[in-house]
Amino acid sequence: MIINYIFYIDFAIFSVFVTLFITEIMGGVMILIGWDRYRKGILDYIVPVWEVTGTFAAFWVVASDFAFPKILIPVADIFPWMIMLFLILFVARNSTIVFAEFIIKKGWLDERKLYSGYAFSTLLIAIVVLIILSGIIGGTGINLSTLSFSAGSWALNAGGWLFLIGAVIIALGLAPVFYNVIDLKKITLPFTALGIVISTLSFYILSPGTFSAMVIIPVIMTILIPVLYLIQPLRMIVVNKLFFIGWGSIDIFSMNFMVYPDAFGGKLPVDAFTTSGPMTGMFYAISLAGIIILGILVIFYAFAVKRKSIETIEHPV
Repeated sequence: MIINYIFYIDFAIFSVFVTLFITEIMGGVMILIGWDRYRKGILDYIVPVWEVTGTFAAFWVVASDFAFPKILIPVADIFPWMIMLFLILFVARNSTIVFAEFIIKKGWLDERKLYSGYAFSTLLIAIVVLIILSGIIGGTGINLSTLSFSAGSWALNAGGWLFLIGAVIIALGLAPVFYNVIDLKKITLPFTALGIVISTLSFYILSPGTFSAMVIIPVIMTILIPVLYLIQPLRMIVVNKLFFIGWGSIDIFSMNFMVYPDAFGGKLPVDAFTTSGPMTGMFYAISLAGIIILGILVIFYAFAVKRKSIETIEHPV
């Protein structure tokens, strides 16, 4: 069996990007539900990391262009409106947080409104991305012969909705862990467990042909996070930002079986669209350079905020 190293390297980059973005999603949720209570702890993390997330996103797009040059244009043809919406929301996310960093209050516009705008934009981006991912995993709403996506067909498939709902519930469950919000610790295990059950069911409905016992790996890795958090002596480990991002990246990476060797509900063999020839060397060179530079950036950032990551955000109800 030939190992497709290009796919696995590209998926590893994707896994880090997704994990970083998930931490922003969780921060956005916390901003919206408790600005006054959790503001400082959330902003201490989000304000510097949003640029790292954006850089990793750009790195993954460039790497994917070299890894799968034959499929990127067809994917863009399938999701033109979704991609356009993603880009508009991405601009809104970036602009609101940039202004929020410099504006405390100017007329009716204040810091809270701007960060709420950032949070809403980030959550809407997440919804768009989840819809696209559900299509890539199961082919939901996608017609490969015409390279088109039908929102109506997607909406009629329960798997897509469960995929979306499950991911949101997991984010709600893990947010108190990542931001160390002690007064919400009671919800972290039940929310995460419920989200895992719903997500696992969605994987089976979306693509029963690629669903396998390997799903137990991400299930165990995900549920261990709130379990470790509830064990007092181990809490300081799991709330460490570097640990959480590393663990989350491995967790996401373990889900690669959902799109490899076949994506779009088993209809598209990934190996057939993987780059070959001179492009292979370029992919490895770009990936190596990007991994080294961004890896150092993430590690440097994580250690720079290490003290803040273990502070307890606890307020009386």
